[in-house]
Amino acid sequence: MTRYKSQIFIGISIVVLIALLAIQVQWINQARKLNEEQFRHLVGLALHESVSEFMKDQQSCYEMSECMKKLKSKTDSARLKSEIKRLNLIIENKFKQHQINSNYTIEVLSRADKQPKSRCFYYSMQRALSDDKAMLNVYFDKREKNLLDSMGTMFTASLIAIIILFSLFGITVLSLLRDKKILGRTTDLINNIAHEFKTPMASIALACGMLKRDKVLANPENVTHYSDVIYSENNRLRHQVEQLLKLACIERGELKVNANEISIHDLLSECASCLDIHIKEKQGEISFDLKALKDKVNVDEALIQNVFKNLIDNAIKYSSENPKIKICSENKNNELHISISDKGIGMSREEQKHIFDRYYRAHTGDIHNVKGFGIGLSYSKMIVDAHKGSIKVWSKKNIGSTFTVVLPLS
Repeated sequence: MTRYKSQIFIGISIVVLIALLAIQVQWINQARKLNEEQFRHLVGLALHESVSEFMKDQQSCYEMSECMKKLKSKTDSARLKSEIKRLNLIIENKFKQHQINSNYTIEVLSRADKQPKSRCFYYSMQRALSDDKAMLNVYFDKREKNLLDSMGTMFTASLIAIIILFSLFGITVLSLLRDKKILGRTTDLINNIAHEFKTPMASIALACGMLKRDKVLANPENVTHYSDVIYSENNRLRHQVEQLLKLACIERGELKVNANEISIHDLLSECASCLDIHIKEKQGEISFDLKALKDKVNVDEALIQNVFKNLIDNAIKYSSENPKIKICSENKNNELHISISDKGIGMSREEQKHIFDRYYRAHTGDIHNVKGFGIGLSYSKMIVDAHKGSIKVWSKKNIGSTFTVVLPLS
């Protein structure tokens, strides 16, 4: 039900934002139309005043009309240009009075001239030139750009507000989805912790109960056996708690790396020896192909050892039977590459995308045959990153997996 609530919330929010965007666009469009109408009104008013002022010199108007009709000599042409220039000066002055600052050009056409089809402002020169076909045309350069410039701050502020609003909404949705995913994985972690702690605690409680019995106390071998069970299960609990605490330290940025130069080949052998009992229980084997000529690196031995133990332990856990694990090393570009391969159950591409995410575990339904909290690989990646290295995975379902750790050489 909670999932559906989140989807409904996101859906309604998107609809509201789209409606808000549509309203904002409509408002900007209306403002643009209003601005255009106001501009047209001012231009029409300025042209009316300009022509009226131009008509005050009737002799000049008559000569201009005659020049447009004749236009037979250079004198007529020069006279016409002079009158058009005088008209242009009047128009320029009127435009300034009405705060019209756009660049423009004018032309005066007679009845014999073909009227232009391009967009311009028309004003009749019939009264001035005694010609019902005479027309004053005014062309404005880059009118759309000038219109947007005139809207200025209003348009820019609206656009910025829309961008910020959508950005914040996107960030909020992504944060909600991320937090929801982390919450789900945290719930899984708590369930895993409860399950993992329950088994050793039950074993310790059972062993303690058995040690209270007189028959068990009478047999030293039984006492030793149950004591070993308590010791083993207690170590298991301690290791799980330490892993959780170390992960918390890394996340808080409190991880201390005590780096020393060590041999990774020797460290790999130690890790394999520590897990030898687990590999023998499943009748498996670990083979080595250590080709790296340089294996000395500056690392925190304890932390890097945990990384390789986690990777080898996972290879054992996720092999259905008779695990066959291969550990390889080689030098590339002044780096040491260590790969740990298995022929286990493998992973899908989707699982590989999230395998290093905190608390992530591949879904296995109600089956809990693989122990762990889902923090081993994220913990390992954080440690490798702290050593300025990298870790990657190649895997194929039912074929196996290969984890490769890359560390800079000393």
